[in-house]
Amino acid sequence: MMQRLQCNVFMLSYRGYGESDGHPSQHGIIMDAQAALDHLTRRKDIDTSRIVVFGRSLGGAVGAMLARNNSDKVSALILENTFTSILDMAAIMFPFLKWFIGGSGSKSPKVLNYLVRSPWSTIDIIDKIEQPILFLSGLQDELVPPSHMQMLYAKAIENNRDCRFVDFPNGTHMDTWFNGGERYWRTIQLFLDHYIPEIKECILNCEVDDKGNPSD
Repeated sequence: MMQRLQCNVFMLSYRGYGESDGHPSQHGIIMDAQAALDHLTRRKDIDTSRIVVFGRSLGGAVGAMLARNNSDKVSALILENTFTSILDMAAIMFPFLKWFIGGSGSKSPKVLNYLVRSPWSTIDIIDKIEQPILFLSGLQDELVPPSHMQMLYAKAIENNRDCRFVDFPNGTHMDTWFNGGERYWRTIQLFLDHYIPEIKECILNCEVDDKGNPSD
């Protein structure tokens, strides 16, 4: 990303991930992401008017929440292969529970929803994000159904016309950046050039790997 987009990249490990202490929770991870953003906005060596949040997988849920809560600090949001909610993912990963658990769009009784302490319901906040959003969807995603990205985009564009959706036929959950080839990087560059003109100074990266750990 630094080489292809010529931007600075700030990455963080949430509490309980990587070498970070503590135990992960939705509330705690949101606090960690906010602390990272606040740190960036206090720095004097970057252009804080051009901070873009990038989130892949769980990082997309974190990034969406961060952008929603900081419309004055975050200039744009990029989401890649993220889910509508953990509740919806639980119904997919454990099909025998689909009649008892699900997100806001589910028709199930949802009697087990209270057991999920970190619902990460991005579908319920995506339409409240005011900044431009780029959706990058790998159609061969083996973990998150591509339909989740389509639903997020459909919900977002109801209130935000500055949304762009691009899919990559060979993109998998963690390797869309690789399988997407030159088109992947060109898509991001065009988005940044259009909505974050001049020099792209910093991207706050909320990525996690296929084991759920933040990237180094």
